[in-house]
Amino acid sequence: MAALPKEVQYNKPMASLPADTTMSNVNVRPSNGASFTAGGNIIQFDLPAHSFLVPSSLTLRGLFKIDPNENTNKIDVRGIPAASWIQRVETIVGGSLLESVNDYGRLYNMIGQTKIDYATKAGLQTELALGGGGVDGLSPKTPAFDSLNGRKGPTSTGTDGVVGEFPFALPLGCLLASCSELIPLGHMGGVRIQLTTAQLSEYVTAVLQNDTDTTLPDVAFTQLELNFDLVDFGAGMDSVVRSMADANGDLVLKSQGWNATNVNFPQLSSATTADYIYNVRLSSIKSLVLQATGEAGAEAVNAGYDAVRGAGKSGSTQFFIANKPYPPTPLRESNAAAVMSSLRQAFGEAHDIYSSNIAIPQKQWVNTANLAAADANASTVFEPASHFVGVNTEKLSTNSVMMSGSSSQLTPISVRLETSEATAADATLTLFACYDALISLNVVSRQVAVRI
Repeated sequence: MAALPKEVQYNKPMASLPADTTMSNVNVRPSNGASFTAGGNIIQFDLPAHSFLVPSSLTLRGLFKIDPNENTNKIDVRGIPAASWIQRVETIVGGSLLESVNDYGRLYNMIGQTKIDYATKAGLQTELALGGGGVDGLSPKTPAFDSLNGRKGPTSTGTDGVVGEFPFALPLGCLLASCSELIPLGHMGGVRIQLTTAQLSEYVTAVLQNDTDTTLPDVAFTQLELNFDLVDFGAGMDSVVRSMADANGDLVLKSQGWNATNVNFPQLSSATTADYIYNVRLSSIKSLVLQATGEAGAEAVNAGYDAVRGAGKSGSTQFFIANKPYPPTPLRESNAAAVMSSLRQAFGEAHDIYSSNIAIPQKQWVNTANLAAADANASTVFEPASHFVGVNTEKLSTNSVMMSGSSSQLTPISVRLETSEATAADATLTLFACYDALISLNVVSRQVAVRI
C-alpha cells in the first residue's frame, strides 16, 4: 500500500494543548549567598516544586569580576570563561545526589572546541564571556582563530588595576538539561543544582610588569541566577502524568551525561606502549574523548586546559570497552586527518558535514600540541594545544532507541597509547565519556533514581 509523503498530508488532526496551559520564564537566585569567590565556594540553586521544567532552557547567568594587582601586566583566562570557574556541577533531588560532574570547566572547554563552530562562537562571545580584551576587559574584539579559545583579562596601565567585569549567560549542561522530556518538578522531591568554584590557579594566569613574577587577581561571581522556562498544563495534568507510570509506579525519562576521569601520565624518557585503566562502568557509552594535558608538552602553556598528542607525532591511540577495541584499528598520528575525522564522528555522522562544528585550527591541532618540542614564542593563552582524540561507540547513532551505546559490562575502560617520543613532564590523561542515562521517577514516593 502506497503512503502519501508528509508534505501533502493536508488532513492532519488539529490537536491542541489544554486551554489553561501557561508558560513562564523564571529566575532563581542562590539560596546561600549573593557573592562568591574562587577555591571551593558552594553555590546552591533550589528549583520550584511545581510545573514542568523545559530542559533546554536551563541557563546560568552572572557577572565574572576580575580585580588585578596594580602591577599586573597580563591576565589570561583559559577555556570558556563563562564555565572555566566551575569545578563541579551536582544535581540533587530529594536530598539524594543524582549526578556529579567534575572538571566541569575543562569538560566545557572540550565541548566548546568540538561542538561549537567559529561562527557560532563569534556570535556567542558575550554570553560565553569570550568578548572584549581591553584594559577594562570590555573593549570589543574582532573574532579570530586565536581569540576564541580563552581570552585576555583586565590588566594594569602601570599605576592602578582596573576591575574587569565579564557578563555571561551559560547553557548549563547537566542530567536534567539533557532530558528528552519535560521535567515534572511537581512530582519530585526538592530539586537543587549545586555548583562548586574551582581553584583560581587552574584557569587564570597573571604576570607582573617584570614579566617574571606572578600575582593572581581577586575574583568574584555576582548577580548569579538560574534562568529557565516552566510550563503549567493545568490541574488536570497531574492525574494524566500518574497514569503514565509503569507497574512499579515509575516514570522513565531519557537523558545523557558526561563522566570525566583522570589517571596519571608519567614522564616518558622514550617511546613506549602502555594501557591506562579508568575505573568507569557504564551501560550505554555513546562516545569517548581523551585529553593528554599540557604538562606533557613543553610547548603547551595552558596546563590542564591544553590537549597535547599523548601518542606523540607518530604513535597511536585505541580505546577498549569490555575488551573490545574502538576503533578496531588504532588511530595513528601519522595521519592527523584520520584522527580529526574520528573526533568529529564522536559527535556526529561522517557525512553530516553541515552540523560538524569543530573549532580547532590546524596550528592548535598539530604545532602547539607536540609532546617534547619547545617554542619560546608560545606564551599566550590564545594559542592553546587542542589535540583531543575521540571515537564514536554507539551501536546505531541514527536510531532514537533508549540505550544506543556500548556497555562496559561492569569492567573498567582502558586506553592503549603507543607513544612515539619522550614527554616533557608528568601529566594527566583525562577520559571524557558521554553516556545514556535513564531517570526513574516514582510518582508515589517521589523518589528519583538514575540508571547509567
